[in-house]
Amino acid sequence: MTAATARLAWAPFTSRALHHGTALSGREQGILTPRKRQILIAISVFACVLVTDQVTKAVVRAKLSPLEAPVITHQGPFFQLSHQHNPGLVGGMFRENRTIALLAPMVATLVLLYLFTHLNPQSRLQAIAFGLVAGGAIGNLADRVRLGHVTDFLQFHFYFVPFNFPWKIYPAFNVADTGICTGVFLLVLTWNWLEKSDVPDPA
Repeated sequence: MTAATARLAWAPFTSRALHHGTALSGREQGILTPRKRQILIAISVFACVLVTDQVTKAVVRAKLSPLEAPVITHQGPFFQLSHQHNPGLVGGMFRENRTIALLAPMVATLVLLYLFTHLNPQSRLQAIAFGLVAGGAIGNLADRVRLGHVTDFLQFHFYFVPFNFPWKIYPAFNVADTGICTGVFLLVLTWNWLEKSDVPDPA
């Protein structure tokens, strides 16, 4: 059998193998599209924030007695763990109106789901930011539904600030609050940058 005859004999098998390889790589590429990768990142960050938030709150509820009000001191530590029940929103807003405190995070979650469809699919940072906000929102919402309040325990004291600082005893917060604030900051930062980058340069 000559070399030319051998090539002709193997040509159909080689063609099918190349076609199969191309189809396989196409399927693999479909699995890792930018949007699906973004969803995977957002879900991973969401799960990390939610689990960390719920575990830390459970430990605080088990180990620390709740305070009726934060201990106000001008000589205490810069940071302390302080188990507090917050029936309102961040910083105690709408503390007396449980309906608003319960509905606000639900509305925020729906807004987040809408915004997710408008994220830049190429931006991993926006996916991380979305996961941070969503994980924090669901973490606090779970507290309100189950307990009627949010468990806060991270508290900073700024008593050393010389001028009349309004929050020398900073309102206690939790991991969920940290995720929400960090995520919102990143979303605003990247959203503005993306909006500016979409504007075409003048000719």
